[in-house]
Amino acid sequence: MWIKQTIGEQRKILTAVFEPAMLNLSKICVVVWSDLDSLDKVLSTHFASIPHCHLIYAVDKFGKQITSNISASGIDTSYREQDLSRRPYSVSLYPKRHFMLSSVYISQHTGRPCISAVQPVVDDQQFFLGFVVADFDIRHLPLSVTHPTPPSFRLQQHCPPLHKSQPQRITTLLDNYLGDIQGILIKLISEHGIFHVTMHYSGAQVMLWQMDDPYQYRLYDVEQLLDPDMYLSYSHHRYPANAMISIRQVRPILERFRILRLVDESIYLRSGSLNIMNGMVGLSFSFDGSQYLPVPDFLDKDLSYWFGQAANNANPPPKGNEKGQCPSPNLCPSWIEAKTFA
Repeated sequence: MWIKQTIGEQRKILTAVFEPAMLNLSKICVVVWSDLDSLDKVLSTHFASIPHCHLIYAVDKFGKQITSNISASGIDTSYREQDLSRRPYSVSLYPKRHFMLSSVYISQHTGRPCISAVQPVVDDQQFFLGFVVADFDIRHLPLSVTHPTPPSFRLQQHCPPLHKSQPQRITTLLDNYLGDIQGILIKLISEHGIFHVTMHYSGAQVMLWQMDDPYQYRLYDVEQLLDPDMYLSYSHHRYPANAMISIRQVRPILERFRILRLVDESIYLRSGSLNIMNGMVGLSFSFDGSQYLPVPDFLDKDLSYWFGQAANNANPPPKGNEKGQCPSPNLCPSWIEAKTFA
């Protein structure tokens, strides 16, 4: 599968870039390993030798940080002795004796997607001392994605044909993870050059278009989107200055998609698309027809507009919506909140 091939290639490139420098630094650290102040100085002195690094520190073999946090800003001693045994890179580290790259995770230091390079520290007698760990913000990594030939189209097994009879909504895997998926999509749109998103709720798949390869779309299932290494599939891009919508509008648009999908069992969104460059939203509902409209119009419409329109195509209307009321009180606060960002 192309996404796994791409991630594997990126890991090989990053390993080739980081491993030699990390190995050299670990050999220097051996000499002063028992002197924490001296170890801080060594890490600080050689910080610039680790390309693209934003944070470096040493960890003992049990997962406890023994040095300060070393960054371009200086030495922060407040992080000494913190327990890092639950970090993604700490899982099954001991008794490993080789360089490794972690999965992508959210850094507690920066709040952004991060990857860690972990180098074991071993003395001349092959006695294992611990690890030197370097953290990298993936926005600043030398990622260069070459997309292979698009995969063959896969027949969707989960998407029933559209009927006027409006079948009851069947909860899909995408529905169960909508909050997580929306967060991932926001990150991809704002920082990784994704300019067009189509969410096929009934088929539990998402299509993405990226600026580096705008003529090809990539089809993802939920498992692929939730893979922590997903961000390695796309290089970093600033949010385009010529986009027709602002970055602050992306979240309320996706949140409104979620509400239109989940608010009612009979009248619901089957698919929704967003293009930030032309500022258009596409909608396909369980009742007949599709709609395309500008983002401002989409965000400005009240919830009753969609369900009032659906009532003309279906009988009976959703309970509690006869007068434009929200059919689901649990979801309506989110709808109102989303409007405040428009």
